[in-house]
Amino acid sequence: MTDTPDWIGWTESFYTDVEALSIDRVLDRFAPGGELVFGNNPPAVGRVAIREALDGLRAALAGIRHEWRNCWQVDDRGTVLLEARVHYITRGGTELTLPCVTVIARAPSGAVTSLRIHLDTSPLFAALAAEAATAPEAAGGLAT
Repeated sequence: MTDTPDWIGWTESFYTDVEALSIDRVLDRFAPGGELVFGNNPPAVGRVAIREALDGLRAALAGIRHEWRNCWQVDDRGTVLLEARVHYITRGGTELTLPCVTVIARAPSGAVTSLRIHLDTSPLFAALAAEAATAPEAAGGLAT
């Protein structure tokens, strides 16, 4: 691939930042009008919207780790297809492992134009909702 000869290295570096929940470093890799689609959520278009989506995820998670199954370079324009089992740890300590396929499209400059994360987010959001429901604040007061 002419514009990104080390697509595997780029992918590993990108996901090192994702797993560290380094929002600024992840955003720096997006084109100004890039988009992020996470599960069945509406697309977040542009860096401001992507930051909001990633900040929400970072606020809910204590950790994230990708266990790679397969990685493919799809074309010579910088499109990568990734298959993984994603390990999420919520702030409440719930651990979930979800199968995922991600499509990353990049401009010739290397900037991400589209990041589409295809997974069933319902187990993650159900765990987050259950944790919120059992939090002391949800019961109408602070823990004493």
